[in-house]
Amino acid sequence: MKLFGFINSSKPQNVEEVNFEKMNHDEFMVKYFLPKIPLIIKDGAKNWPLFDKWNKDYIIRSFGNYKCTIVSDSRPAFSKVQDTLKNYFQDHKGKSTLTLEKFISKNKSPFLKDIIVPNTLFKEEDIARYFFYHSVKNAGTLPHTHGDAFNILQAGKKEWIFYNANRQAAPRGFKELQECHKKYPPGAQASEWFNTELPKLPKKVEKVYRCIQEPGDIVYIPSEYSHTVLNHSEVMGVVVETSRIFF
Repeated sequence: MKLFGFINSSKPQNVEEVNFEKMNHDEFMVKYFLPKIPLIIKDGAKNWPLFDKWNKDYIIRSFGNYKCTIVSDSRPAFSKVQDTLKNYFQDHKGKSTLTLEKFISKNKSPFLKDIIVPNTLFKEEDIARYFFYHSVKNAGTLPHTHGDAFNILQAGKKEWIFYNANRQAAPRGFKELQECHKKYPPGAQASEWFNTELPKLPKKVEKVYRCIQEPGDIVYIPSEYSHTVLNHSEVMGVVVETSRIFF
């Protein structure tokens, strides 16, 4: 495994990369999950059914009647517009979709049937919430936090920025995130944040991480870590959020 960094502390530190085949659960827990350090797992989903099966036609055919949220900005949680996935792909060009769902084991989502579970990172009983996502080039999400999560990219390319925003452990990061919520309300775009805020961020918080996610990669997002995403292309994938207490 390799850790890439910058001598100049005013620049982000690259997230550590680990090949999925070389990772084991104990190593993941000790080095990343417990100390809360973001990680990119290279090729983590390349042997999962979703990697070969998913495309727009498959999604429409298999999940077309699924009710989804239609998103026009980089604050998807605020969107109240809903439609079916079939209509999303056919009628809402240039928009994005992200619909957070609570995981119910006895009513397992068809999206999750294309993920191999259990795996090195999590088991089915660890899953708390999940969402399918599709988005367009230059869209993304503004800084936000949630529980420990695994972002599984099926197609496309995404740029990530992370920093700790825990109120007690990282008060500067917590303050920065609160100010960002005020400065970038619903309607704002992640591209504006990348252009305006990212150059200043390393001087405002303790440590900033960056990575590029490519098809088949899984990004681990620690609980209470602020993360911002900018799509370098059209993207599609699924996110699994887990409970902090697992294994």
